[in-house]
Amino acid sequence: MEKSNGLLQEIFGRNLKERRKRMGFTQGEMARRIGVSTSFVTEIEKGRKAPSFATIEKIAEETHAPVWSYFCEGGSEIRDDDMTSLEVLRYRLKQSVCSAIDKTMDER
Repeated sequence: MEKSNGLLQEIFGRNLKERRKRMGFTQGEMARRIGVSTSFVTEIEKGRKAPSFATIEKIAEETHAPVWSYFCEGGSEIRDDDMTSLEVLRYRLKQSVCSAIDKTMDER
């Protein structure tokens, strides 16, 4: 496996791949929808390349998901159309609490 450029790229790529598959899109279909090449979608999903802000916005629009959710572990489960603001805040808090617990456990 090739070394990725960073954890956020890996998380973003994983979330993109999971959402794309859940929606039944091939990499080629996703590429056409967001205006990039199929190989670029492959590189994003593998964490090797980072999309531009404009491409990130297109991805979020095509998958009906908030942009920020692509940068969260498990973010592929979040969708704009089925989450209220309170649910989003609860999700973010849960992620922060879990992260703090994990950090504490790792320090032991």
